[in-house]
This record gives sequence, C-alpha cells and structure tokens, in this order.
Amino acid sequence: MGASSRVTLVALSLTVAATSAWSFAASEELPFELAFDRRQLPQESVIRASPSGEWVAFTVRHASGDLNLDARYQANGTPTSSVGDRVVVAAADGGEARDVCPANGNCWRPSWSPDSAGIAFYSDADGFPQLFVHHLSSGMTTKVSEARIKPKLWVGDEPMWSPDGSRLFVPLAPDQDRNDWSSFMGGGFSQESPPDDIAVTVLTSGSESSGLEGQEAEKPLRDFIMFENNATLAGFDVDTRSMTVLADADGDPSPSVLRISPSGRWLTYLSVFKNRSITSQRSTVDLALVSTAGGEVQKLASDLPLMPMDYHRLTYRWHPTRDLIVYVDAEERLQMIEIGERGAGRARSLGDGLAGFSSSPLLFTRDGEHVMVGVEPLDRHDGDQSGRSQGIGVVPLDGASGRRIDLAPPWHYLSLISTDEGVLWQPNNSVTVLARHSLTGESSVLRYDLDALGTSSPVTLWSGIARFRSFSGSATHEDLFAIYEDLGTPPDIYRFDTTLAEKRRVSRVEPRLADTAKPRAEVIEVTVPLHDGRLSRARTAILLPPGVSKGDRPPGIVLMYPGGNVTADVERFGGGQRLSIPTLLFLSRGYAVIMADLQLGPSGESGNPMQEMVDVLLPQVYRAAELGYVDLERLAIGGQSFGGFGAAAIVSRTNLFRAAVAVSGIFDLGGTYGHLGESQTSFWVGWAEGGQARMGDHPWANLRRYIDNSPYYQADKIKTPLLLVHGTEDWAVHDAEKLFVALRRLDRDVQLALYEGEGHVIFNWRHESAADASRRIVDFLERNLASKAEVN
Repeated sequence: MGASSRVTLVALSLTVAATSAWSFAASEELPFELAFDRRQLPQESVIRASPSGEWVAFTVRHASGDLNLDARYQANGTPTSSVGDRVVVAAADGGEARDVCPANGNCWRPSWSPDSAGIAFYSDADGFPQLFVHHLSSGMTTKVSEARIKPKLWVGDEPMWSPDGSRLFVPLAPDQDRNDWSSFMGGGFSQESPPDDIAVTVLTSGSESSGLEGQEAEKPLRDFIMFENNATLAGFDVDTRSMTVLADADGDPSPSVLRISPSGRWLTYLSVFKNRSITSQRSTVDLALVSTAGGEVQKLASDLPLMPMDYHRLTYRWHPTRDLIVYVDAEERLQMIEIGERGAGRARSLGDGLAGFSSSPLLFTRDGEHVMVGVEPLDRHDGDQSGRSQGIGVVPLDGASGRRIDLAPPWHYLSLISTDEGVLWQPNNSVTVLARHSLTGESSVLRYDLDALGTSSPVTLWSGIARFRSFSGSATHEDLFAIYEDLGTPPDIYRFDTTLAEKRRVSRVEPRLADTAKPRAEVIEVTVPLHDGRLSRARTAILLPPGVSKGDRPPGIVLMYPGGNVTADVERFGGGQRLSIPTLLFLSRGYAVIMADLQLGPSGESGNPMQEMVDVLLPQVYRAAELGYVDLERLAIGGQSFGGFGAAAIVSRTNLFRAAVAVSGIFDLGGTYGHLGESQTSFWVGWAEGGQARMGDHPWANLRRYIDNSPYYQADKIKTPLLLVHGTEDWAVHDAEKLFVALRRLDRDVQLALYEGEGHVIFNWRHESAADASRRIVDFLERNLASKAEVN
C-alpha cells in the first residue's frame, strides 16, 4: 500500500492485492484504478458554443492521483472543483480539437469573444488564478493581467466580454498579496493578544459578547461565506491591459459575480449570499448595478431567493438586445427594470393572470418579446434541490396577460433548452422542454408550438432512459449541443440537428470506457406507506449485471439516499456513483443493484426519518426479490453522507440485510448538533433543525426525537455486519468513531476504516485511497454475501 494512501483499520485488517491492469474490456471487471484515474467531463460542465457556430468550448478533467479533492480551495486560490481541468476547443462537426491552455496548470470557465476569434478563461499556470485569452487564428495563449482572480466554487463566474470585444470583466481577489487561500482563518471569533507562548481562540454568546464586535451566532458562517465569495469587480482593456475597478470588495452590497448589459454600458452583480438564520439552510442575495465607466453602485433589489444547485446563473436575466432586467423577487413576483441613461428605473410587475413565479427557468424568447419563467415552485420533499416549477409561464414584456405550459402528470419539467444562459433555443416559434416521467424514469424532449398552446399536444422529439445535461444551442438556432450518457454509454458531447433525429459525437473524453459491457435496467412500481399515513407509488430501479436476467436471483446491494429518489441514476453511465464510488464496480463483478426511492416527510420539519425510510424501503426490496431480480438471502445495503446515516439507521430497524456499508455518515444527531464546524461555524444546527435531518427544533425541545433517530443510540439493535468508511478530514468522522466504539462494546461484526487526510466524498480522494476503499467495500460484500443466509 502506497504512502499516499494511509488508512487506519480498526478491528479487522485486510490484505489487498494491487491491480496493475488499467484497460477495461467489455467482459471484464472494472479495474479499481480506472474507476478513479480517468478523464471526465465535470458534473458542472457548461458547453460554450461559439457565436459563429463553428466551435464548442468545454472543460475536460483529469486530476492528479495524489491530491485530496475534498478541500474547497487549494492554497493558491484555485477552487478544488477545477483542479485537473483543461479547456478544450473542438470543431462543431466533430473534427479538430485542441487544448488551448498554457502548458502547465489548471484552466477553467471558458468564455467566447463576440467575434468567435478568441476565448477567455482562468488559469493558475503562473501560480495563482489569472485571466488568459487564447487566439484561434494564431494559436497563441496570452495572459491579460498579473492581477489575481477570485474564482468561485460554482459556475457563473466566468470572464464576461463587452459586446464590442474590447474589454473583459472579472472578479478579483480582494487581498492581492495573500499567499494561502486554502482555508478561512479570520472572522467569527475573537483573537486575544496573550503572551507569545499561548494561543487562544475565544468564542462568546449573550452578555459575554459585550464589547466584542460581531459575536452573534451567524457571524462565523457569514465571514466564512464572505471569504469564499467576496470579490472586487474590475474591467480590463484587452489591447492596453489597463484595469478599471468598478465595484470594490468593501462596497455595499458586497460584490460576488457579475454580468454585462447588451449595450456594454452597465455591469450588474449579485452580492455574496446571505443566510436567513442559523437554523435555516436557505439564502438570499441582493442585485446591484454600476456603470462600466465607473461611478456609484445602485442597489436594484434586496433579498432575492438564491436558487439551489445553481447559485449564480438563475436569479436574474439581461434582455438579449435591450438594457432591461427581469427577476423573481422574494414575494414570487416577476419584475422588470429598464436601465436608461441615468441608471435603473422603477421595477414593474409582469405576468397578470399567473402567480407564484420561480426563476427556474428564466429565459427570453428569441424575438425578445416574452419571458419564459417558472410558475408554482415545485416542492417534492425528495432531496431535489433544483428549484424547478410545476408549470412554465409565457409572459409578454408589454404587460399583457401571460399563458402557461403545463406538463401532464406524471411528467415533470427538468429544463428548457437555450442557446446560452439567457435566450431560448427556437428553430421555430416553439419551446423545447426536457422532461422526465416520474414513474418510469424515462426522459423525453418535447416541443410545444407557442402558436397552438392549449389546443395541441407537444411533439416528442426523443424519448428514452438516458441523461442529457448542459444543453447549448448555437446562436443561429440551427444546431444543438449536449452532454449525453446512458447506462452503457460514457458521457461525451454530441451535436444534434433541430429535431434530435441525428447526432454526431464531438468529444472523445475517455476511450478506455468505450467498449463497456452494458448492464440492463428495469423499473418497477411499488405501493409504499408515507409519513402522513397516505399510500403512494414509489419507483424502484434494478440494474442487472451484463448477462444476468430477471429470475437469475444474483446477490445484490441496495443503494439509497433518504429523502431522495436515486432511481434517476439509471440514466448515468454504469449507474452513476451513488456510494461515491462507481456503481459499475459492483455491476461488473456480478452484483445486482437496487436503486430505491426513499420518500420522507418535508425537509426542515419535525419528522421521524428512521422509521419513515424503513417503511418506504422494505416494500421495494421485497417486491424486487419476489420478481427474481435479487436473492433476498444475499443482499446488502449502502449509502454515503446522509445515505450513510440511512444505511446504519435501516439496519437498526430491520435484520433483513446480510451486510451494510456506511460511507461518511452521521450517526448521532444530538451529539453532532453541538460540534463546531469549519472556522467555528454552527453548520450542524441548521442541518438538524432546518435541513435534511428533519428534527424541526433544537434537542432541548424534543430530545426523544433526536435519540430515536440516531443510529448511535440504537446500536444495540444492529445485528448486521457493518463497514464504516470515513476520511479523517470529514466533519463527522467523530460519529463513525462513536458508532464503532458502541458496536465493538456490544461485540458486533463491525469494521471501521479511517483514511488519513481524506474528506467527505471517496471519488474526490487521492486515487490510491479511493481505490483501496473500493476494494475494501467489494471484499466486505464478497465475504458476507458469498453464501445464503440460514432460513429456519
């Protein structure tokens, strides 16, 4: 075992043979090394089609195997989510492709110039994140400035060009001289000045905060968020390299990410997001405006809802040709502001006849006369944090009444297809929608004729069990690009025609996976009892290994995430990585995989998640076994993060499973509630009371609820062999240690594997550690599922 993969084994030591074969033939087991050491399109990938339609730009990731990618930032200020990234420009017809980055370093966030002659991006090739431009005609890549960029963890912070291509606008690091950006070291607590040989951190509350500025409970988290997101916003002349600061980091509202108006005369920005309270996991942002020539900052709107899972791109939109902004305010009203010579006018409400707007989606039609906007925000209580809506409003800018597109149940909307982040893709006067069938899991691309809304049904352009992401239409509305994958097809970028009848592959990211033997997926419906006494239909997906059929009854593992429906993973290559390791590691070794729908009560409200998840899960498992998809006597269960909590919770309520795997789980809700998080934040308070733990209040209001829903306090009921896998740098590693100690004291079959220096997600660990953890999990299943359980 290499020095970079340090693991502490408690109670059981395993000898693992190293695997050197990194190729993967269709009939073979997926090598553990290839599972992690491979090129991939990042999950947050955005495809950028050039304005000319001739090129597409995207990011390919191949991170070094000796890095822990669970940290949020590297010491040089590069987001860890961008480590290993390289910007690639490919011909739209699938021909030439080139890496446009400097020879060394990471590159990310490509942005095309208006004339398609150049592409701007960030790179840390010279040590810190800086702004670069690649010129297509010469093939040269140049650095625009020595100034350090302040990149964000999420998409939406890319360089922005002025409409004439003469300037680039970017977020800069507030402290240009800082040498270590890997962690937040400052606010939220008082640093006293004791003698040199004493180091002390002082935290206060109540009257003890008197005389100590900003000691309220929310301040540590607010300071942490400011450190990661606050930026100075500046513009650079592309030719002269001269810089103009337009919004200082110390300004009000605090700048974060920017956009440029169609005229190029105005810059808008979102503030650093603000948490509503220490017990809430919902946040808001402010919207501000400043001239690109410099001047006073004008706040346009306050406390706009921050859209989950897409923090920077959905809150507001610039009109494609006019200096006009639309957004959805805190009261779920659609607002429009026109920007004149002297700045912003007054906000005006749009969409008479419609109510309850959401900015998912929020797009302009091609002619600029209507806004496509979400209507009736969807709250499915199933872990879906997309902010999606039940309907789509078609709202005229002239103030006339809006119309509505509704998808007939059981279909629900996933996304609208756009040319870029602000304009609907419209080969004709239509709306193209990506939707999913809530029971079968089938996805469809539907086209609605805007001239015939309410009188005709949509046309189905494509349908199947597969995943499209990062749709991007060309500016000419003639072509469409997307990342496509299915159970047996690795993700790559494809070019489609206007009807999706023809497709051509543009990228070839990881050829070693091209010949993978395709598993089979089947979906069943099962009646399950819900938290409120109702009966409901749950969707359960079963993945069968290559060559295995229904009735063969292979051994299997149940993968789940409490409050979430993970059956959508059947759309992903190899079944995704629900345990934070590729599911193909199980399928290629002969294990069936059950993807369960674990519906729970509303997130943030008082519930009993342990009992609720067992009530919903068991009918799905018994039905899958009854139909011959798995052998009920050789069945395991596993989960990661809140799924790790779920795995331990479920085996404390049922002895059905022969083995259980809990990765990076939380097991003592009351005990973890009181742990200080990174930089003295109280993350676990909001997570328990207002988040997925569903406690609804603090422990002293209902201690029994915390105890009843904590696997640690139910350890005496756990009879199933349990493997606990945790990184020592994860926030909840103490819970894994506690549950192990409890089970060891009770003389139960348990193994705790602590990986030195690793974090929350195995897929982001150092490759050697990730491969070792995966071997350990597979070996654990092989030992415990090798023979049938005794049935009396």
